Amino acid sequence: MTPSDFGLDKFSHDLNPAIVGMIRAWQGDPELDRLYHRLQARKKRRGFLDSFAEALVALHARKRGCTISVEVPTPSGKTCDLLLERDGVKLYVHVKRLGGRKSNHHRLKISSRLRILECIPKPWIVKIRWKDGLDDEAATFIETARLGDEHVVRNAKGIDIGGVKIMAPNDEKRVSLVIGLPTGFVDEAPRIARLLKRAQKQFMPKEANLILVCTPNFEGANDVGNALLGSYMERWDVNPEKGFRVAHGRGDDGFWQSNHMLESHMAGWFWLAPMYGDYQGKMWLRDGCDLPDDVVELAKDIFSME
Repeated sequence: MTPSDFGLDKFSHDLNPAIVGMIRAWQGDPELDRLYHRLQARKKRRGFLDSFAEALVALHARKRGCTISVEVPTPSGKTCDLLLERDGVKLYVHVKRLGGRKSNHHRLKISSRLRILECIPKPWIVKIRWKDGLDDEAATFIETARLGDEHVVRNAKGIDIGGVKIMAPNDEKRVSLVIGLPTGFVDEAPRIARLLKRAQKQFMPKEANLILVCTPNFEGANDVGNALLGSYMERWDVNPEKGFRVAHGRGDDGFWQSNHMLESHMAGWFWLAPMYGDYQGKMWLRDGCDLPDDVVELAKDIFSME
């Protein structure tokens, strides 16, 4: 193989140079040499990014003082991606990457003119894909919409040219905008749920296991939360908060709902931004989590950025 055939050489043009340099230094490292060679052996970008996501987690965990084992065998014949240890506490980590969807369009940006919508005193997170020049009907829709409602704008030929969707409640009691794809709103929760189930099959029995799902965008944190906890919905079986007519809560479609996946107690999200240097992520604990406090504190110290 020539140097250009190796993964880090082939795909490093859009990676953070400092991170690439640190990963290259893993060659011959007692803990991370195996992960280094796995990255170098990748032939396709998809597989390379899967391994790169694991490398970012390992890099971050080492900065936090952990020793690391890679590809730890489980009794089921599978492997756990990473075993992190610090001060005698062990955490088995399973890293899954949500790949981006192919699109022939560029992502839309929210114009300054649309930012005025964030002054509307409605407690919604609103996903919007709106082009300058469209009628100012987004505000009218948001004023009267309910959770889950969607408004689509079409041109004279019936082609979808914009839209607004009420995604979730917002604790700030006013509208918060997020960007949608120009081709429509995509619910990534089903894809993420499949990744969570795959990770659960790799759990180390009777140990503390943490699933980390990374996405190529910041909005992925909400998608992972919905996959874990269930999608937002109107709840008529509980009393609403003071000042509200309708209560909102989670549906029963979450990975952690009812008696589903009882072995899973912790999960997290992080942003896979190859050019960015710092780990940015979020972590969730399942209601009723009964893991030892030192394990939970270790996971929070490493992976909770809040």
